[in-house]
Amino acid sequence: MVIPEELFAKAEGKFTAAISAENSNEIESIFIPQNIPDVWLGTLYGAKSLKKITVDPQNQYLKDVDGVLYTKDGKNLMKAPCQMTGTYVVPEGVEEIELSAFAYSHLDEVILPESLKEIGNYGFQHSELKKVTIPKNFPELEDNVFCDCPNLEEFSFLGETKIQYGYTDMTSEMEQRIAGESFARPAECYLLACLKTYPNLEKYRRKFIAAAKRGKREKILEYLLSTAPERKVEKGTFEINALEDGSAEIKSYQGEESVIEIPKEIDGKPITSIGVGAFEGNEFVEKVMVPEGVTSIQKNAFYGCISLEEVVLPESCTAIGASVFEDCKALKKANLPKGIPVLARKVLKNCISLENLEIPDGVVKIEDQALYYCESLSDITLPEGLTYLGKECFYACGFNYGPELEGEWGYSKRKLSIPGSVTQIDDGGNGIFAQYPKAQELFGVFEYKLILQVKKGSIAHRYAAKKKIRFELV
Repeated sequence: MVIPEELFAKAEGKFTAAISAENSNEIESIFIPQNIPDVWLGTLYGAKSLKKITVDPQNQYLKDVDGVLYTKDGKNLMKAPCQMTGTYVVPEGVEEIELSAFAYSHLDEVILPESLKEIGNYGFQHSELKKVTIPKNFPELEDNVFCDCPNLEEFSFLGETKIQYGYTDMTSEMEQRIAGESFARPAECYLLACLKTYPNLEKYRRKFIAAAKRGKREKILEYLLSTAPERKVEKGTFEINALEDGSAEIKSYQGEESVIEIPKEIDGKPITSIGVGAFEGNEFVEKVMVPEGVTSIQKNAFYGCISLEEVVLPESCTAIGASVFEDCKALKKANLPKGIPVLARKVLKNCISLENLEIPDGVVKIEDQALYYCESLSDITLPEGLTYLGKECFYACGFNYGPELEGEWGYSKRKLSIPGSVTQIDDGGNGIFAQYPKAQELFGVFEYKLILQVKKGSIAHRYAAKKKIRFELV
């Protein structure tokens, strides 16, 4: 691509050549004539084939150095061609790397000079960098500069660089990044460097530890555990409510124990119920054992227990309320007592680590969003006698789709048998199953990634036909 001089011959004063990225993916070289004072190459975001930029030597505003575009004084690096490989040394004297200058770069390493004072937004976004060291006196870094560089193996700050985060609720975003649940996919070494200077880390340490376990971020987990202040864990305390029949209900728990075995009786009163929100928001508990004799667990009892990995429930329990384990994202193991007739609304919503769940034969209703986003739940058997499926009850569960197919784009298809006893399916909200992209070449076309096994003429048969879900008659 040659920018013609005559195009700008009549231009007066300061002006900028803005080059559209549209249809530019095949551009390999750019020639910039002498009369152009500025080129905003942020618009060349899609020029992934670019190998070389050449500037007319007579240009008094711009220059090229080995195919890289700089301002004439050498203080601003404006654009490095994406097709550069290996290691690139940014010359001493450069003070600013401009917007998207190394976006989509194939370089393994960029060595930054001590003179550097600023890196523009998205400076290295989606690059293939493997190693970066931020100079000692570099003042501030926008989070978006390196957060989308998934190939990074080494990342460090030599000084006390402050990271400017662009999220209103950065803690929630950081938790999702560590767990691998965020839209952005930062490298572990970058996240670790961020955590070493993260504001109020102690306040959020337990959230990040739980996220590191979910995301299997071993280096981050080791750092968070090894730098945690020593603390003496004392026996937790229970507050109870006396019930009319002489038994008691757990009203609340105060403590930081990782394993909690709820006592069978307190103050001479047998424990028969876990009250509303009794353990809600506890960040420390990893395993809970509920004793035999407990007949009900009230709503929100363990809501948001972010570290909870296992719960053991007694067969005496016949009622589990709404949202009891909602947002227990680390929960992997939970047993459902045989006597419960209903999976209550949102009871296991967002339990994204739950891998296995046996639904007892006596369950007749699965209410709204009961298993919403249990994305690790790869298989499930619905009992005969089940009559009701609430809205979004299986939405985005793991058994909605199979594993990614090797060498192909998209997912394989799993089978789910819906008993003929089901007489009502609530299709409210987004429906009971999620849809996923059909294929790479048809992105934007969505389909159900499962095959329903249904009885001919059943409610499930009609539902599958109406929703265009693949089905087999059994």
